[in-house]
Amino acid sequence: MNEQTQPILTLLREVPLFSGLTIEELERLSEEFIMVELPKGEMLYRIQEVTDGLFVIDTGQLELVDEDGRQLEVLKHGEVVGTEALNYLPTRQKTVMALTDSRVYFLPNKQVQALYADVPTFKETASILFNSVRLASHIPMTWLEPGEKIYLMARKHPVFLLFRSLPPIAAFAIIWFLMVLLSSQYAFWSLAGLVIGFIFCLLWLVWNINNWANDFYLITSNRMVWVEHVTGFYESRQEAPLSTLLSVGIKTSQPGHFLGYSDVIVRTYIGDIRFERVAHARTIGKLIEANWARGKRIDLELDAREIRKALRQKFGKEAEDITAKDLQAELGVVEQAPKEVNFFQWLFSDFIRIRHEVGGTITYRKHWLILLRKIILPLIVLVLSIIFVVAIITHNLTQVDYTMGLVAGYFLVFVAAGLLVYQYVDWRNDLFQLTPNQVIDLDRKPFGRESRRSAPLENILSIEYERRGLIPMLFNYGTVYIRIGNAQLTFNDVYQPSVVQQDIFTRMRQHAQESDKRATMLERERVAQWFKVFQEEVAQDLTLPPQSDPTRPIRTETPN
Repeated sequence: MNEQTQPILTLLREVPLFSGLTIEELERLSEEFIMVELPKGEMLYRIQEVTDGLFVIDTGQLELVDEDGRQLEVLKHGEVVGTEALNYLPTRQKTVMALTDSRVYFLPNKQVQALYADVPTFKETASILFNSVRLASHIPMTWLEPGEKIYLMARKHPVFLLFRSLPPIAAFAIIWFLMVLLSSQYAFWSLAGLVIGFIFCLLWLVWNINNWANDFYLITSNRMVWVEHVTGFYESRQEAPLSTLLSVGIKTSQPGHFLGYSDVIVRTYIGDIRFERVAHARTIGKLIEANWARGKRIDLELDAREIRKALRQKFGKEAEDITAKDLQAELGVVEQAPKEVNFFQWLFSDFIRIRHEVGGTITYRKHWLILLRKIILPLIVLVLSIIFVVAIITHNLTQVDYTMGLVAGYFLVFVAAGLLVYQYVDWRNDLFQLTPNQVIDLDRKPFGRESRRSAPLENILSIEYERRGLIPMLFNYGTVYIRIGNAQLTFNDVYQPSVVQQDIFTRMRQHAQESDKRATMLERERVAQWFKVFQEEVAQDLTLPPQSDPTRPIRTETPN
């Protein structure tokens, strides 16, 4: 390895596609790459051009464009361009253009094919990445953030699909055998039983296949995700930011060693996230580590531009005006408190809304089905009481004393109405709030205690939700679990828990980006201040008269 290939080697170690290669293989491969400089606006290649190899981005940004000129994706450092070479496609399927001055490294087709033939781990890694893209394209995941990329997607080993398929197939075989035995005596009923058994076993088989397909693992540009879904009964999504990852390990059982599956154990601050019983576990583990390392990388090119901008502003060049609104947004100034409202305005505002957003604070309430469960008994009593009072007043109920009946009826109406309002206020006061800085669990009893638990967004380690049971699945409500150190906040019985989880994760990302931006700006300001003081000191030294050396002896002149 020479000095020219060292930058390429450093780059390749950060690319997931080459994560399965050894150091020696990477060193040999780095000598095959050719550096290509792309000025801003220049095409790397156009659609339908001959596929001549693949590219790896070192610096700058490239734009992936379809045949209609629409931007599909923006590619950055460490991403691979020209994957047609990996799929043996003769022509390019997209157009790629440089959005900024960029530098890429080119690997010709000949070397790509040699990698496939000589390095099995490379072929295995490429296959896993392509399967991830294919799987992700068939499963809608609306909870992903805009611009969030799926780097890895995996399901349990296909042998477990076989295990899930065997019980309904075996059950149908037994039913078929029994119906054949009974067909001579009960021909009609045997045929009917066979048809019903076939339909039942077919639905059972489809249900098992669907459950296997809906249990998958993801590594995205922002997080690690485990999605588990039992159709009609249970749904859960557990996720943790990539920044919480500590290490990746592989655990293989004896059956797993024989059948070719293992558990990939991703250790985080709060525990383990397991990619259970997946094929190619070691390769998946290396891909997770590569994406984790890429997520921690600092964009030095962007940082250099921002430092240059800060220095120029500090020295009075290209100074920009900062408005009060921009300053408030940058410093995260809290908005003014809402205006005072009276009791009835408070009671009937957002009457049965279970999610609303005001001033950057999202408020969630429990599902309206929980409210209905609370008020159903008082509501029945209220309706019956009103019917009773009307019957007394209209003399349709003469068996009851008129005065005593009215007193009892009005009393029941008053009590039922009071309980109805009490249960509604109790439901309304049970709030879950998401602010730009924290999550809050607020529970207030009417005329009673108040409980308030909160946690800063930066302390959240993981978020998980689940919907358990037929009714929560049908009406789409469940519980969101928020892990903060050893403690846990729960948002219980909220509507669309997957959306709530996504709201929290989005706010976490925004808060982390704002915090990083503030810290970076302070650091740049400090560096710029150092340079300014240095320049002032240098300028002052240049304007002062030369000073005598105190260590040099002073010579005095004597008159002649």
